[in-house]
Amino acid sequence: MALMYGCDIVPIFGVGNSDLFATYSWGMGVRMWMQKKLHISIPIFHGRYLTPLPYKVPMNVLVGEPLKVPAPKVRGVRPDDALVDSYLKKYIERVKDMHRQHTTNRKL
Repeated sequence: MALMYGCDIVPIFGVGNSDLFATYSWGMGVRMWMQKKLHISIPIFHGRYLTPLPYKVPMNVLVGEPLKVPAPKVRGVRPDDALVDSYLKKYIERVKDMHRQHTTNRKL
């Protein structure tokens, strides 16, 4: 959509979000079957006091430098798939770079 309208793409990465809830693998076989056959997912998790409130743990949101996007010739027209793929690769590389730079001392 950013390529359709010429908006810059900002890479964002959250560090610590996997510590917000406790998750369980109980009943994983049945849950995977339901996911494959019925296309529904049933996560088993909890937060503080066995509620859906997240635990109070530090979480950082990393915001990277914006990827400059060329202005389209006609706004709102679907861009070429090759252009989308090239910007997707650039975005993924930027997120990986942020991950490498900011999570070296953190248990992931």
